[in-house]
Amino acid sequence: MTASDYLRLKYTSDRHLAMTTQNAIGGVMQSARGVASDIYSGIERVSWYSSCFIPKYDDICQELKAEEIRTVYSIQSIFRYRDVIAHMLYLYFKLVCDDVEGGNKEGSARKFIRNVAGLAAQINVAGGTRYAFAEAAAGALAHSNFLSKIVVERVSAKMPKVVFGLQYFGMEQKAALAARHLKVMCPDYYWVLYQAKLEMLYYFAEPILEVMIKKTLSRTFKTLDELTDFMRENFGV
Repeated sequence: MTASDYLRLKYTSDRHLAMTTQNAIGGVMQSARGVASDIYSGIERVSWYSSCFIPKYDDICQELKAEEIRTVYSIQSIFRYRDVIAHMLYLYFKLVCDDVEGGNKEGSARKFIRNVAGLAAQINVAGGTRYAFAEAAAGALAHSNFLSKIVVERVSAKMPKVVFGLQYFGMEQKAALAARHLKVMCPDYYWVLYQAKLEMLYYFAEPILEVMIKKTLSRTFKTLDELTDFMRENFGV
């Protein structure tokens, strides 16, 4: 199953996902720690809603309400796209490709495209290599065990119904804080996701994207070949 499949399962059947995850990776203790963290964040978010009763904190209240609406949009997007995680990654790599050189004709990037996506025919088309790379990289990462495990750990848990609400608010709190952090760190990518109604899902791919965003902003990758080598070494694609 892909990372997007796990997200879709989460919002279709929480119980089914919990059973699937425990059978797949046996992460019972890890899942329990994740639930505790979500519940803590849920309590934190609920406490923030007290601002809605204090006139001078109305701006905070309005921000929370806006995030509620954006969360609903993002959940709808999970079912709107065939592979929502891959689409988010594709949007990121398209931005990167505008700022990074294409690399050598027989370099890592073009070999990656041929091996992963079978898109060699696009290489000689103007701009083809860049779009092909964005698609190949997004698909490879979205279907990788590395990212699937991250999403599973962030959404799966077997819990009593009485704490489900707090866990939901906890996940929403973490997603909102991740989106706020992205807005400061990389405004261009944040607004691309915002326009696609996906920014509240950034949290689920954050461990992979944040590392690459920071390196891209620091000009670590001068070519797509260097970015490809980094992904292979660190994410196993």
